Amino acid sequence: MKLGILLTTSPENENTNTVIEISKAAREEGHEVSIFLMYDGVYNVNKKEFVELIDKGVDIAVCAFNAEQRKIARVEGILFGSQYDHACIASNVDRFISFG
Repeated sequence: MKLGILLTTSPENENTNTVIEISKAAREEGHEVSIFLMYDGVYNVNKKEFVELIDKGVDIAVCAFNAEQRKIARVEGILFGSQYDHACIASNVDRFISFG
């Protein structure tokens, strides 16, 4: 199964830990996971535990426009893309969940 996740809240919100745990569990079961960050969700690229999802095989993309607005530096392994990437994730997964 392919799982897509949209996260729009900052790391202080409980949504971040929920997304991290769901992503880990899904990967442990062999599912593909793609996450798209936008709005204040782009701040999650500064959270170590979140970025470590890349090492577990999770694909992470951020809205580059929102990241630029918030002065977020690029992080290796994370796609700084656009809403097109968000749409691609949403259309190419079996389940899509949103945290905002």
